[in-house]
Amino acid sequence: MMKVFVTISALVSTAMAAVAAIPSFTLEAVAPGQPFHGMTVSLDGPFAKLGKTGSENEVRFYATGTEDAFSWSLHGFPIGIIDTPAVLVGGSALSFAFISDPERAGKQYGENVMEGGWTFNIGRPSTRIAPAAGKFLGYNFEQRWYAFPGQQEGQWNVMWWDGSCCVTAAGMPLKLKLVESDARAASY
Repeated sequence: MMKVFVTISALVSTAMAAVAAIPSFTLEAVAPGQPFHGMTVSLDGPFAKLGKTGSENEVRFYATGTEDAFSWSLHGFPIGIIDTPAVLVGGSALSFAFISDPERAGKQYGENVMEGGWTFNIGRPSTRIAPAAGKFLGYNFEQRWYAFPGQQEGQWNVMWWDGSCCVTAAGMPLKLKLVESDARAASY
């Protein structure tokens, strides 16, 4: 009995160490002079909004892809039984969201559901677009992020514009910078 317990304990410790070794990220708004500059992206249900750093609903994700890939997938962190990929859902201004089973659930949020195609760069796109702290999150190499006022004062919703229509005057452009999160702090 003792040997079985030690073996199970060793397997759990190894699995936890492997999960902690996967780099995970949060996102910070970059928009000098705007009221949301420096705020982190958090979730309100499945949808992204801007809030205070260290919020309990702060978005944490990891990326899957290869070092020389042009397209990555994002997944909610910590890793669990249910995968929650990052998606863009809606019409021409798409909501940034983390939704489990986006093929089924995504359509209830709008006509478009886009899941793959995430890119990371500092300036001009290159063949090596691996995620790293300080890089900016884009979709198909486009930096079309906007913040729109939320229902409550001081709340901002994060949207991505597909370029097909105009953006209302209420939308303010921003960039979303990757910040490496401390996996150890959130693993217990």
